[in-house]
Amino acid sequence: MQYDNILRNIRRYVLLTPAQEEAFCDLLTIETIKRKELLLREGDVCTDEYFVNKGCLRQYFIDKKGLEHNLYFAIEDWWISDLYSRTQMAPSYCNIIALEDSVLVKINHQSLEKFMTQVPAMERFFRLSYEQSMVSQHLKNLQMLYMSAEERYVYFRERFPALANRIPQKHIASFLGLTPQFFNTIHAKVLRSK
Repeated sequence: MQYDNILRNIRRYVLLTPAQEEAFCDLLTIETIKRKELLLREGDVCTDEYFVNKGCLRQYFIDKKGLEHNLYFAIEDWWISDLYSRTQMAPSYCNIIALEDSVLVKINHQSLEKFMTQVPAMERFFRLSYEQSMVSQHLKNLQMLYMSAEERYVYFRERFPALANRIPQKHIASFLGLTPQFFNTIHAKVLRSK
């Protein structure tokens, strides 16, 4: 079934009845996007939540100087959306782009909200998922303050080995708050120390 992966993801946190799973799947659609294709463009309102069945995406914003700053990556079994834009129904400050050809499961935010009022277990699932996401973001913010650049990179490689091998180094550098040149120095040093 085309929704097996998303249902497995949900079952890690909550159990739905077969009828609830079927009703949830009725709200889903499959969306495929090609490498370098935008899923969300800055200024557009994000109306959907996406689960990555296959592929890799990145969320980033462009500052006033035209520099890209990576905020988030998503690979198989991860979710991606613009939480601010989606919940506030406001124009997004971010872009979401495919780094690889990707297959996504899409659910409309309004449909999801309605479903969560009918099935409280789904509200619990998303609360737990958002908590995990907030913890990760909080930890990243703390690391930017107390870890050296090298420590942040080593932690990233250890915590997310699948990302470290799939994402271009310039995007990892941006995610870690480093210039590409400084990142190259750190990357070479870390590889030499292994």
